Amino acid sequence: MADDAELLRRAGEGDTRALSALYEQYCRVVFARAFLETGSRADAEELMQDVFLLLWKKRRKIQVAGTSALPWLLVCTRHLSANRRRHNYRRRTQSLPTDLQSGTDSEPEANAVRAQLMARIDASVARLEPIDQEILRLCAVDGLTYQDAADALGISHGSVRNRLGRARALLRADAAAYTEGGS
Repeated sequence: MADDAELLRRAGEGDTRALSALYEQYCRVVFARAFLETGSRADAEELMQDVFLLLWKKRRKIQVAGTSALPWLLVCTRHLSANRRRHNYRRRTQSLPTDLQSGTDSEPEANAVRAQLMARIDASVARLEPIDQEILRLCAVDGLTYQDAADALGISHGSVRNRLGRARALLRADAAAYTEGGS
């Protein structure tokens, strides 16, 4: 069986069988992730179709990490879902009265603290090596097991476990420094 890089290369040349092979291999995982994102079977099916349509459209440009297209597909699922949520939010808020659209909140301090904390988390994650960011995303955000993440990235189970442990320790230390008043 060809690896994903080979299937993508063939798909890039217009081989629809290669795309079908990728679909058969990953449709269940992408659907599961889409369902977690949307909470609806119908929306998850539509999102999954959008992910594989995007795979086909971008087939000539995709670079896979290791030998698996799964990380790319899962990131795509997350991004398309976020885009859809933003679009739906904008559509709903366009009909709100102006004072509600401005984002005034009865608890502006809580919003400011939340925004600072999110910025701090983003900065901490950005300090991680790219492979550690991807491992964190696959395991902590996308819910993959260590073995599934290892397979997706083409590294060992132990490497995923160790790298994820170090990444989480760094994030915990940064969070502790922030909550204790540090910068």
